[in-house]
Amino acid sequence: MATNNDGHLLDDKGNVAVDFVWGNFPMQPNDVRTTNGGSTLDYTLDSHNIAEDGWNGYPLYTPNTTGSQTSGVDYVVVPNVIGLTTAAATDALQDFELVASAQSAYNPALTAITLTSNVASVTVSNHGYAVGDVVTVAGLVNGSGSAANDADLNGTHTITAVPDANNIRWAQTHADITSHSGISGATAKVAARAGTIKAQGTAAGTSVAVGATVTITPYFAS
Repeated sequence: MATNNDGHLLDDKGNVAVDFVWGNFPMQPNDVRTTNGGSTLDYTLDSHNIAEDGWNGYPLYTPNTTGSQTSGVDYVVVPNVIGLTTAAATDALQDFELVASAQSAYNPALTAITLTSNVASVTVSNHGYAVGDVVTVAGLVNGSGSAANDADLNGTHTITAVPDANNIRWAQTHADITSHSGISGATAKVAARAGTIKAQGTAAGTSVAVGATVTITPYFAS
């Protein structure tokens, strides 16, 4: 049997193999199918035959336990996929009987930048970055006046401070830059986060119907 990125067994349709139990089997302790190394099943008993032939992948996969029902619809809890790769996040959602919908990658635009006393302060809306991340700034061009050296801030920099969700800072020895007329089209990207999930459309821990679609948005891969 093939497996997905999480190591779970897949059936011949590419779906995660799910074990099932039909009725109340009088199984003995530690009974294991022969394909998983067991030898204690009694195949003269119907229930043991069904366990051998009907179960699919036990005990390598334990499915998500469905929660409450509304009008006969099963509900499951949405897992947290932030930080996973797109492939791993898709697998994780499928394991919870949910559908992943990959969105266009987040390509963070740089909207403001200044440099004062050898510290660059950059505004990148809802960036998701952390202190220690190495950010690559690109697209800055020289403006006029104080912004004549905007392009000097292109390149890679290690983030030294994250004042809030929309701003980052790094150290750079350079004359002060107090305006930014050459900023249009500039971006700031962190390679270490490229392709990993930045946001999911349904928050982790939310109870949703089995088969619901959860949108996932990765960081831009440069």
